[in-house]
Amino acid sequence: MQPYTKSAAVINLGSAPMVPHLGWSLDARLAMSHRQCAAPVPAAVMEERRARFLARGSKRKPSQHPGRGRRHRLEVRTRQLLDIVAGRPGAYVGELAGDLHGHSIHELLHAPIPNAPRWALALRMQGRALLDLVVRHGPASGWGIPQPTVGPERASRWTPYYVPKKSERCWRWWRLAALFLVRVLTTLARAWWKLVPLHREAPGGTTAGKRGEVLLASQLVEPTGCRDQTPVSLRALLDRLGSRFAM
Repeated sequence: MQPYTKSAAVINLGSAPMVPHLGWSLDARLAMSHRQCAAPVPAAVMEERRARFLARGSKRKPSQHPGRGRRHRLEVRTRQLLDIVAGRPGAYVGELAGDLHGHSIHELLHAPIPNAPRWALALRMQGRALLDLVVRHGPASGWGIPQPTVGPERASRWTPYYVPKKSERCWRWWRLAALFLVRVLTTLARAWWKLVPLHREAPGGTTAGKRGEVLLASQLVEPTGCRDQTPVSLRALLDRLGSRFAM
């Protein structure tokens, strides 16, 4: 039986928002976005945006199409969080300054830990519950529109899902759950060397490699320049001291 059997309370995220009905197809949404971008923004509106940036202390120039940039940032963050959940190498952690230190999500949440402390078991239970929420309520549940793959020349800007304005509430709830999951995983990854120490040697024995090193080691040479520490009798020591005082 596990030493800690009480179920840990999952971080209270509330119930997941209802997935909205998305009537427009991806082609229709992209066509509408291109038509809106074709119309130039009036100069008065651009001056108002520039004054708002300067009041905030920002040196960024206002964009002609801020809505497209904001939506693209949502789509990029969705791709980054999906990479983390899928365990792809080189996944970007985002707001959390840390990584999984080479461990996989399956290892952190399901690998056996002998004599695991209670806090580690509680964190792993929370991580499993959060992973289930992130997978079940991800963009594939209906609030994201899948986008077709593109060629290698545009692969750096490609995002797997289009996030409409109606789906932002679902996206924010899912992003919060994914960030909580990343926080739990990074905590377990930092403490993994304490939970499962590496290179633990069995008591009372040596490995085959160490035995080979002992057999193949060169013969030790006694160092020179040190005083003689060979065992002598007490009578010899007294005779030696007497001869020195006689001199």
